[in-house]
Amino acid sequence: MIFRAFLFMLFWAVNSVYSQEMPTIQQISIDSKQLNQQRNMLIYTPNYYEESSLTHYEVIYVFDAQSREFFDLVHSLLSFAAPSNEYIVVGIMSNYIESLDYSRNNDMLPAPLHEDPKTFYNGYNGNADNFLGYIEKEIIPYMESNYRTKPGRLAVGHSLSASFILYSMFKSPNLFDAYFAISPNFASDKERMVDEFKQFDFDQLNHKNFLYVSNADEGINYWKEWLPARNKVYEFLKNSVPSDKLTSVIKEFPEEGHWPTFAPSLIYGMKAYFKISDQFLPSPSKNTYEVTINLTVPSKEDEVYITGNQDVLGNWNPQALKMERKSDFERILQLNVHSPAELKFTRGSWGTEGEVKSNGGLGNIYINPEKTTSFEFEIVGWADKME
Repeated sequence: MIFRAFLFMLFWAVNSVYSQEMPTIQQISIDSKQLNQQRNMLIYTPNYYEESSLTHYEVIYVFDAQSREFFDLVHSLLSFAAPSNEYIVVGIMSNYIESLDYSRNNDMLPAPLHEDPKTFYNGYNGNADNFLGYIEKEIIPYMESNYRTKPGRLAVGHSLSASFILYSMFKSPNLFDAYFAISPNFASDKERMVDEFKQFDFDQLNHKNFLYVSNADEGINYWKEWLPARNKVYEFLKNSVPSDKLTSVIKEFPEEGHWPTFAPSLIYGMKAYFKISDQFLPSPSKNTYEVTINLTVPSKEDEVYITGNQDVLGNWNPQALKMERKSDFERILQLNVHSPAELKFTRGSWGTEGEVKSNGGLGNIYINPEKTTSFEFEIVGWADKME
């Protein structure tokens, strides 16, 4: 697989009296072995991405990004709906390829089980499994190798791409952790997806997942078959999911059309998700890894505590674990942690939290001990001593 970055541009500037790095959008050309095609994708990185070299990011995968407005709306809304801007957004494109007589529907639709593949969506179907392999084996590994990502993958789709991301849950249950399926088609192939919901073993999910499903006026004045199929899925999600590993939110927008519903539906879904998003992150590994944390401090009088997201890190108790003095301006601690780990430094209370160099302010520090076991950080200031 060959990845060639061919376009890099600044997207917007935020006016400020302070110097500030701007968000960027990069377009990547991909020679996909899974699809045997050349494809493009868009990658949005937030402001301070290069400057905050210790910060890691969850990734939102937006399908149908050949309609650029889907991709742009997702990353634009993060500033308003997300509790932080620590997200990378990837736009997955599915263009029509005239020489191959290949369309976006080939990507989104598996071969039908109940209808003739030659006539189902005019024959533009049947490549969804390869497209899923492209996402799973090429796109996601590329992102995780070339960008500072951390656990937490979100998928956003509209119409048939919404149907596709739900199909991905059935076929590869732990590929994503949250799904935003806006106006999916549950009726196609004689309500195949209704049956897949009912037959799916939700215990295949490694942890609790989030599912947001919405609809517009489909099934009311047009596409009449959508309404009964949708009602069956909604009834199942509300009353019959045989597991606590899926939290679903359903929202109807009957005054909106199929296309314009994307904006209000996405806003609603994002707000619903970010209120409870901590529930849907993958759990740390069962195995532990011995790590060494080295810290440079601004004053030789500093007594430093470390805390984080695990029992061994005190479960965010700011004075649970004191670091050892290595020298006047160095502190050190060795311990066994699960992977990944998130942590902070304090002088014994949250009011004395430390800002770590190259970590974008007072955000959590993310470490992956499966890749390296020795870490070096520098405190550039304490919260109670900053002007």
